[in-house]
Amino acid sequence: MGWIENATAELEAQSQYKTVITICSVLSAVSIAIVCARLWIRHKNHGLAADDWLATVSMVFALIYSILCIVQTKYGLGLPLALRPKANLIPYTRTNYAGRPIYQLGISFFKVALLISYQRLFKGTHHVIYRRVVWTAMVAVVAGHLGCALTLILACTPVKKSWNPLMEGKCLAAGPSFTAYAVVTIISDVVVVIIPIPVLLKLKVNTGKKVGLIVIFLLGLFTTLCSVFRYLEIDRIQHGDGNSTMLIVWGVIEFNVGNIVSSLPFLAPIFLRKAKEYTTKYSGSGNAHAGPSGQRKMGKSGDGYKLSSVPSEHKGTFATAHGQATGSEENILKASPENSIMKSVTYSVRVE
Repeated sequence: MGWIENATAELEAQSQYKTVITICSVLSAVSIAIVCARLWIRHKNHGLAADDWLATVSMVFALIYSILCIVQTKYGLGLPLALRPKANLIPYTRTNYAGRPIYQLGISFFKVALLISYQRLFKGTHHVIYRRVVWTAMVAVVAGHLGCALTLILACTPVKKSWNPLMEGKCLAAGPSFTAYAVVTIISDVVVVIIPIPVLLKLKVNTGKKVGLIVIFLLGLFTTLCSVFRYLEIDRIQHGDGNSTMLIVWGVIEFNVGNIVSSLPFLAPIFLRKAKEYTTKYSGSGNAHAGPSGQRKMGKSGDGYKLSSVPSEHKGTFATAHGQATGSEENILKASPENSIMKSVTYSVRVE
């Protein structure tokens, strides 16, 4: 028996179900790993906050959505509409219907999690306007995606027609409704990404770190591209072969990438510190050696740097007023400070 219910081996060979399963499995694993790493770091250093719990909920919703997409492949997802086995129609539409509100609510969670982290970033600063903008964006994102989820749940009259298209009744037109969902998603994506940019530009850190932070936040625009690609699939569904495979695949990518990107800012300091430690460890810096004349030398490094000292005027062993050798002392003849001798060593660095 093959993977697709009520399908022949020849029909199964035409399906894209393997692609769907691979994308769902790989992205879910990566997303879970990164979000869990974020939770571990936050728990260890500061304790979990509201944005961490929302990131966890979003990760769970993304996993459920991916599982539902994989289940849909057993009922025909991956095939053009005309080739899907008729016996699988009701099981497929039920599973598809269950995933719609989970997708809409889930993608709002990682956006709100990011906005909450922005609030913590601006807390205690003079950025009062930014804090108000963040709160406004938070309310708008929740309201927009909640409205989309409710519309998807109540799209048909009676509601049962949503998962049983053979029933009598009416449903919202797919084209206009999906366009509205896409507009809400794209606008909220862009707003969440650009809100912190003005503040990040004003940070008093070196240019490299500033650019790195901005790039991490701009990665969120990739979810916007996923929304655009997802929207473009609607034309194929309405006027083409009816294959909704890529519509769902782009949704899975958007969902999981959103979870990944929303957690990267918390992992960036760890990556930077590990990279710095690795660079320091393997830069080839040699050990410092002290010669008998008091000179300090550094062995030749892989980068060709050498630290050497210019010999001081006084060599040999210094003695105090009591005649004891104290080569380690910096002040000689401490008994009479006005006549003390100060030992000075000048170092020079040259690049070979």
